[in-house]
Amino acid sequence: MEGEGLEKRKWSNSCHENKIEIDCIMFCFEQNSLKVLLVKNENASEDVSWKLPNTIVEEEETMLKAAQRLLKKYVSEEDFFLEQLKAFGYHSPLSIREKISIGYYAMVRKEKNEEEDDEKNSDKVWVDINNIVGLDQKAMVILDFSLKELRKNICCSAVGFNLLPEKFTLLQVVHLYEKILGIEINKTNFRRKMLQRKLVHGINEKEEGVSNRAAEFYSLNVPKHEFFWNAKFNFNF
Repeated sequence: MEGEGLEKRKWSNSCHENKIEIDCIMFCFEQNSLKVLLVKNENASEDVSWKLPNTIVEEEETMLKAAQRLLKKYVSEEDFFLEQLKAFGYHSPLSIREKISIGYYAMVRKEKNEEEDDEKNSDKVWVDINNIVGLDQKAMVILDFSLKELRKNICCSAVGFNLLPEKFTLLQVVHLYEKILGIEINKTNFRRKMLQRKLVHGINEKEEGVSNRAAEFYSLNVPKHEFFWNAKFNFNF
């Protein structure tokens, strides 16, 4: 009986160690800055004070459901883009076995009330992608891979518009692409491409309360279900 109990404990520990993790890169575009959400590391060391939002896939839960649950825990916005990246293997100092994390990346729009809540919450922070420090190697690998995927996808789809409000100026679109791609874009050529391909349309509204010439607002001329792939998107920068 004792031997049987020992075997059950070994089996239980083995299952616990082999649970699949979900790590999610959550992007937002705020004040012309591409930012990523980091949460406080409860097991913080001197060099690893922050981590990516992550969770364990629970029993009878799909990976997608786990990722959605994780996203809703930290972001109040219900309308978000969420895409799976791939599986990442890594080693933990607490286990000799290789662990598995399924990476996801999400794009969200931050509302004003959420910005105020974030300022009061010291357990999470939105950080510019160029100023990220205090992450472990696993998190950096997932972050680097997600940025490559985002850069690839925004040049052939409308997916990047998930980071913009429903109505936007063309200058905001330019700034978004510049920040994600890390390049300077010819604004005149970019504007011409957007309008020639009828990717956006004016909504007869302009900015208010600005000191310079008020810019016109546009909205995306692509149905929501076609955001991820549309042949009209093929920008060569």
